[in-house]
Amino acid sequence: MITNDELIKKVRFLINEADGENSIPTITDDLRRIDDTISELMPQAVAIVQKQSNGKNVNVKKLFSSEAQLRTLPDGFGEVDMPEDFADLLSVKLKSWRIPCIQLSSHSSVEILHKLGGYLSAVASKPVCAEDYSEEGNKVLKLFPVSDSAVLEYLVYEAQYDVATGLNLCDSRMADAVSYVCAALLYNVFERYDAAKSFMSFAAALCGENVK
Repeated sequence: MITNDELIKKVRFLINEADGENSIPTITDDLRRIDDTISELMPQAVAIVQKQSNGKNVNVKKLFSSEAQLRTLPDGFGEVDMPEDFADLLSVKLKSWRIPCIQLSSHSSVEILHKLGGYLSAVASKPVCAEDYSEEGNKVLKLFPVSDSAVLEYLVYEAQYDVATGLNLCDSRMADAVSYVCAALLYNVFERYDAAKSFMSFAAALCGENVK
């Protein structure tokens, strides 16, 4: 785990390296305001890196059957409540499936409709996971195929950032990318757009994206 305080120090270090030793104020109140601003920008920075990370771990959580209960539905689907901090699916598996499902689809997508229509058969070796809403209007993950005795083995997902917990199971390069993005966002606040663009480029390179 990488705490929020550790990330703040990383961002401060990057800015000091770029602008010189005196770039960050040393007066306590000014420094506290800078730290508060970095904390406010950190969830946005994490979300940006999660979109660019190409499957690398940024802020990962793993739930098991005791933490995320599977409900079986009459239409052959299973249903799991989507965690409140859910950002993206990494992997979900039922014990009856041969392989995990690693792609999250919309319930109304052509792929899902084809599977339900019989054009493509969802079997234990080709499971489906779709984002949907329960009858109560809550966000859920719908899983297929599911038998009456099906049991959730695990659910692994990218979580939204929580200042109180920091980054969980984070790849070290992605932690650096988050710091660069947060520094870029901070530069944008101070209208230092060239510096912000440069730091965004560094972050994109760490995420494996092509930088133009």
